[in-house]
Amino acid sequence: MALVIERRHARRETAEVDALPPHRPRRVPWTFSGIFGITVVALIVLAALAGPWLLPADPEQQRLVERLQPPIGFGGTWDHPLGTDQLGRDIASRVIAAARLSLVIGVVSTLATALIGVTLGMAGGYLGGRVDRCVVFLLDVALALPFLVIAVAVTAAIGGGIETLFITLIATGWIGYARILRLQARALRREGFIDAARALGASRARLFSRHLLPNLAGTIIVLATQQVAGMMLYAAALSYLGLGLSPDQITWGGMVAAGQELLIVAWWPAVVPGLALVLTVVGFSLAGDALRDRIERPRGRGVS
Repeated sequence: MALVIERRHARRETAEVDALPPHRPRRVPWTFSGIFGITVVALIVLAALAGPWLLPADPEQQRLVERLQPPIGFGGTWDHPLGTDQLGRDIASRVIAAARLSLVIGVVSTLATALIGVTLGMAGGYLGGRVDRCVVFLLDVALALPFLVIAVAVTAAIGGGIETLFITLIATGWIGYARILRLQARALRREGFIDAARALGASRARLFSRHLLPNLAGTIIVLATQQVAGMMLYAAALSYLGLGLSPDQITWGGMVAAGQELLIVAWWPAVVPGLALVLTVVGFSLAGDALRDRIERPRGRGVS
């Protein structure tokens, strides 16, 4: 009799669970910082894609009679809303042109470093053994060499230019991917779905592409989003130090370096591109943080 009652209670509980409405994961609300970061990223991308149509003037055109005109609000006019530099060139046009170049450098170098770092991290974490020891050795060597030392060595070996900049950024940018993904791949290789895939005869290439990579995609996207800003900042720093692009290229770092000598007389040739760089780095960082929260936040069955 007790067994019959227990079976009835079990059936009743099963029916109640089946009658519950399907669970919908709670949506993570967008924060002000996330919206701000995404807006800044969208504006930078717009400036990069529509740069030639957005330039108020030729960024290379020199007009000495209009040199060092202040921005709007400080005595300037709408002909040059952000003022002019010591050669009479429009600062707004030069900032937009530099944003386009900086974004290209950031995206290309991030894609290259992600390819190298993700490959090494997944291989070392999943395969282990000698492969993992080789990856750890490469990480130790890369971490022992400061970024500035690598930049000086590459510049002394092959000279300045876009090739030097990319080599420097790629040689130092893969480390973060490899360190984080190596640890995550080591944890994933012990999961049951990996053992099941191996038992079914899945090759290593299929395990990497169909099982490991999709589970690491969230981490890779967040790292890449935040690294674009880092690459743009490093590129500007190298240009400021004279180790990056040539002076003929319009860069935020080069504009700051050229305008710092005029800070006492005119602050805008150095401050305006510096603020553009700071705003871009903060925007990409906030966008990456918001993306991380939406990807990595646990979705429980709590009541919203």
